[in-house]
Amino acid sequence: MHLRKALLVALLVSFAGCSGVPSLSDNGTPTPTQTATSTPTPTATPTPTPTPTPTATPTETISYIDCPGVLSIDSVENVTDDATVIPYANLSAERQSEFDAAVGGQSVELDQQGDGYDFWVGRPYVRYNGSVYRATVAIC
Repeated sequence: MHLRKALLVALLVSFAGCSGVPSLSDNGTPTPTQTATSTPTPTATPTPTPTPTPTATPTETISYIDCPGVLSIDSVENVTDDATVIPYANLSAERQSEFDAAVGGQSVELDQQGDGYDFWVGRPYVRYNGSVYRATVAIC
C-alpha cells in the first residue's frame, strides 16, 4: 500500500510542474504562459570498439574454472635425453612433502596460482632412491 501512495505522490508532483497555471503580472492580469518548443537533434550512434581477445604466453596460464590441480607421481622407465631430472634432495621441504604424499597415493591438491602448481608443471621429473618419477598435474 505504501508503494501505491508513493507512486501517486510522485505522479502528482511531476504533473504539478506541467499544469501550465498562468502567473499574474505586476498589474494583476494574467500573463500568457510561454511554451518552449524544441526540435529533435540527430544523435550519432556510437560504434562499438572491439575488445582484444586475451592470449596466453608459455609462462602464463589462463584459468576460467576455479578448481585446484591434483598432483600425481608415477615411476617411469625411460626419460628423454633432453628432460631435466631433479634430485629429490634438491626439492624444498614443501615440494618433498607434496612428492611423498603423492607417491604414497594421497590426493595432493595444488592451487593454480601457487608455487607448487608452477613447480610441478614446469619440472615433471624427480630422481628418488635410484628411480625416476614423473609428476603430472591434472586440472578439471
